[in-house]
Amino acid sequence: MSGGTGASMAKPVIPSELLVDDAVHLTPIGADDLEMMRAWRNRDDIRIWFNDGRLIEVAQQQAWYRAYIENPTDVMFIVRRAADDLPVGTIAIYQIDLDAKRAAVGRLIIAEGRGGGLGYAALFRACLAAFEGLGIETLESEVKSGNDAALRINRAVGFRPSGDASDEPIRMQLRLEFVLPRNRV
Repeated sequence: MSGGTGASMAKPVIPSELLVDDAVHLTPIGADDLEMMRAWRNRDDIRIWFNDGRLIEVAQQQAWYRAYIENPTDVMFIVRRAADDLPVGTIAIYQIDLDAKRAAVGRLIIAEGRGGGLGYAALFRACLAAFEGLGIETLESEVKSGNDAALRINRAVGFRPSGDASDEPIRMQLRLEFVLPRNRV
C-alpha cells in the first residue's frame, strides 16, 4: 500500500480507550518488550506461520525495532490478558494509508493462553481500533493456508477471502460495512 503518510510523519495515535475491553488490553510495544517478542517469534510452533520462519538473532530484532520506530505506517501492540495484565502475544496494524483509508492487520501471536479466545479478542480489538481510531475503511490480512486457527479467527471477526482461492498466503479483507460479529471462536 502506498499513500499519504511520509517518512517524516509520526506514528498514528489510537485513543487508549479503543485498545481495551473485558478480554484484552493492547499496549504499544517498547524497547523493553523486544526480548520477550523475539522469544515468542522464535518458538517453533509460532515461527512456522511467518513468511520468513528463520530464527531471529538479538541484533536482527534490535535493527527491526529501530526501523519500526521510524515507520509511521506501522503500529504494533503487546496483547495483555485483561484479567491479570499478563503479556500473552502481539498484534499489529501496518501498511497504514490514511489517505486511502486502508491498512493491514496481523502479526498476531498468542504465545500464552491459547484456545481461550485471546486471539479473537486481540484481532477484534485491533480491527475496531483501526476503524474507529484511524478512520480505516478496509483492512487486509494474509494467512498461510495451513494455519487453521488464524483462518478461523479471521473468519469469526468477519474477514472474507479477497484473492484467488489458490493464493498462498490466503488474502482476506474486512471492510467497514461488513458486520463485525461479537461471538468468540
